[in-house]
Amino acid sequence: MSGEPWEKYAYTALIVFCFLLKDGKILLIRRANEPYKGEITVPGGRKRRGESLKEACVREMREETGYVLKNMDFAGILHAYRKDGSIEYLSNYFVCRDFEGELKASEEGELLWVNVEKSLTLPGIHPFYVRLLPDILKGDLPVEVSVPL
Repeated sequence: MSGEPWEKYAYTALIVFCFLLKDGKILLIRRANEPYKGEITVPGGRKRRGESLKEACVREMREETGYVLKNMDFAGILHAYRKDGSIEYLSNYFVCRDFEGELKASEEGELLWVNVEKSLTLPGIHPFYVRLLPDILKGDLPVEVSVPL
């Protein structure tokens, strides 16, 4: 493999998400945009060039929720791939219970504080969320999952 151009391997999109928890509730977003428009999941988005994963998560949460993350833990990774091999997504998940600021709306979607247990059965809840949440709550970290799209 040495000597092969790196561009050959530039098919993976890096994404960050955050399980923001407080008083038995979790902050979710009903996505207003693609991908997964109309579905409910945790807030997050794409990592920008030059950002660390944590920096990207802090930025995305501030942009989408208004909250400033103070301390967070890496919770795991979900590897999703198109069966045709055209692109892969590496979603990096964080958990945060230490944040400040005030909730504010964004163009990304409707924000909802929901009871953690009830969140698993919400109509429109994303299947990746349902798959990851139990392990994250148990503290079985980091979680690692690979799924086809």
